[in-house]
Amino acid sequence: MFVCGDWTRGFFIEKGRLFLRIMNFRWEVAQKEAEGIAKLLSKHGVEKGRILDLMCGNGRIAINLAKMGYDVVGVDFSQVYIEDAKKRAVEHGVGGRTRFVCGDVRELDKLLKDEAPFDGVVNVWTAIGYFDEETDEGIFRKAAMLSREGAVLVIASTASRDFILKRFSPRTFEEFGDLVVISENKFDAFRSRLKSVWKFYAKEGKNLKYIDETEMNLRLYSVHELYSLLKKAGWVIKETYKSIATLEPAEATDPINIVAIREKH
Repeated sequence: MFVCGDWTRGFFIEKGRLFLRIMNFRWEVAQKEAEGIAKLLSKHGVEKGRILDLMCGNGRIAINLAKMGYDVVGVDFSQVYIEDAKKRAVEHGVGGRTRFVCGDVRELDKLLKDEAPFDGVVNVWTAIGYFDEETDEGIFRKAAMLSREGAVLVIASTASRDFILKRFSPRTFEEFGDLVVISENKFDAFRSRLKSVWKFYAKEGKNLKYIDETEMNLRLYSVHELYSLLKKAGWVIKETYKSIATLEPAEATDPINIVAIREKH
């Protein structure tokens, strides 16, 4: 029987180095994303301070925020990503402004009990929906408990249910340098979950050589669902945007880019 979240170990740990090759391409847009996030933090009174980066990957957002003067703690349960993030932080000259913690975000309260309070929380690139609604609510509730009143939450560059369904295809094809990913996709409308098998291939001239494959099972949210989930967790959504890089106003089928504020305890 499938248990929500079981797929994450295969995707991000057992096959984590394959996804790391894809993640590295996100560094091309990371600075602009971080600049957009910094503008939103500043707009809501967080011009400096301590930021929590949930599911930080190999640190592309945390490191760029640190370069702008924020102190950032990144959490991810992939040791491969955390070690790469630490190395990159030193290379970018922000080793003193960043701390990367390897651990499960479902245990944020234990992992970061001595780190509170945070002035802001970021969650970028569809780093939500790995589990079920109750678990996601619990993660953001714990993030709220670790944050001060008035802290800013930014969820950015996140696939929404509406965005995916508008573009849904049973098979997709993407290239990342010499890596090719073919995804076979199914959408469970009753549970709003996108189930995909990712098959990785290496380009060899005009041919593709099979490398490996792994599965994803992602809960897709609409903005109104996140509004309700975050409200229960202690956050109130204030703004939505089309793009975190451009900060254009959001339309109905755009990816999720939202700003929420920590309510009074």
